Amino acid sequence: MTEPGSSTLPLPRIELMLAIVTSKFHRIVRNSVSRHLIFGSDRTLADCFQETTMISLQDLKTLFPRGRDDIVEAFASQANSVFADFGISNTPNRLQFFLAQVAHESGGLTVIEENLRYSAKRLTEVWPSRFPTLASAEPFGNNPEALANKVYASRMGNGTPDSGDGWKYRGRGYIQITGRDGYRSVGAAIGMNLEADPDRAEALPDALRVACGFWKLKNINAACDEGDFVKVTRLINGGTIGLADREAWLQKVRNVLKPAPATQPAASTPPTKDDIRKVQQALRDRGFTSVTADGIIGPKTNAAIDTFRRDNGLKPGSIDSDLKKALKIS
Repeated sequence: MTEPGSSTLPLPRIELMLAIVTSKFHRIVRNSVSRHLIFGSDRTLADCFQETTMISLQDLKTLFPRGRDDIVEAFASQANSVFADFGISNTPNRLQFFLAQVAHESGGLTVIEENLRYSAKRLTEVWPSRFPTLASAEPFGNNPEALANKVYASRMGNGTPDSGDGWKYRGRGYIQITGRDGYRSVGAAIGMNLEADPDRAEALPDALRVACGFWKLKNINAACDEGDFVKVTRLINGGTIGLADREAWLQKVRNVLKPAPATQPAASTPPTKDDIRKVQQALRDRGFTSVTADGIIGPKTNAAIDTFRRDNGLKPGSIDSDLKKALKIS
């Protein structure tokens, strides 16, 4: 019984209302979870209630002025919904790190397929262990399919050169997934049979979801939340090749998608050509590389920097004050 004039509801009625509210909440949660399972999302329930960072077509055109129109437009049309499904737009770190890494891997949204067209002479420089002489490289010069079937054979889950797996599972997409194993595992992460239909990795309707599937498979959001851009690079690349370019892209992304959060690593100024020459010469003098001091950072220079930093107890990185101090250059 309630007192006359009281607005308090009888206990049975309160219980009934709580049951209705609870039932509705459970249905909302169940539907939310179901939706994200269907689309291969790794978002938590907490993620569903976080404010997301949106990105527009104009943002992408500003960021990637040389990007292919069809790639930029497809990316923009899918970005906000796909990023939300994978929790990438939940924090500025995640979104900005993703865009910077994709920018490096795709050449600023200009290519979404690995370039395997090399002259025979260039092959002897890029893969000297595989092509020690010009004669050994001649059959593969300017022959991308034959080259892929040779250099990617019998690894990453691929078969022999005759299987054609090297070409079929060449690097494709915004993050350049490579090898039969890679296609299979990324596809499984998003419910897409990429092993049977690898062309979808670079098909514009699917490419962004595939890249996000790779991101999910490697649990890269966690590294973003730590603010560790170098760790993110290692998870994608397996090393820190191209770190300076990736960092330069990160700064460009920040300039377009302001403000940058305090949890992000401090912005770094890309090294000058003179800095790169000095570092290359110092590494060459110490026997870490045979590369010419030409002021251009390539795979050999990055590999030498990685080795020198590791051997001298420096944290992973590229050309910075710590490296120059250790090399005794100004």
